[in-house]
Amino acid sequence: MKSRLVAVLGIILLATLGSNSVSAQDHERNWETGNIVQVTNVHIKDGMFNAYINDLNNVWRKFLDEQMKDGSVIDYGVYSNPNSRRGEPDLILTVTYANWAAFDRGVEYFEEIGSRVLGSPEDMRKANIDRGELREIGSTTVLQEIKFRD
Repeated sequence: MKSRLVAVLGIILLATLGSNSVSAQDHERNWETGNIVQVTNVHIKDGMFNAYINDLNNVWRKFLDEQMKDGSVIDYGVYSNPNSRRGEPDLILTVTYANWAAFDRGVEYFEEIGSRVLGSPEDMRKANIDRGELREIGSTTVLQEIKFRD
């Protein structure tokens, strides 16, 4: 019985030592960072779903298409949550940026795109106020993609 206990303890000790050496060697970074994805949860006000979708199509989409021309934005998407429960968003908007620099452009960059899409600064301001009548932003999350290396 005593020799059996010693054998079991020896196996546990060897397993522990072996796992430590494996974990000590597992610190090589075999991944790299990828794109930046912004995820926005949107709560649409009652009766305003079609109006908000039309606003996205007429303004948001065009704004992002302009950013795609210079490669800042890689992709974007609109996802409905048709069975949303209380407190959950009605829509989820995603924008995929090439990198942090593309995500964090200066105000001048966005003002210049806005002037092409909407016109004057006053037109941009009015569009933002009008959009507030259609929806409320619930939250925005910014994620960074992780890509595995082979």
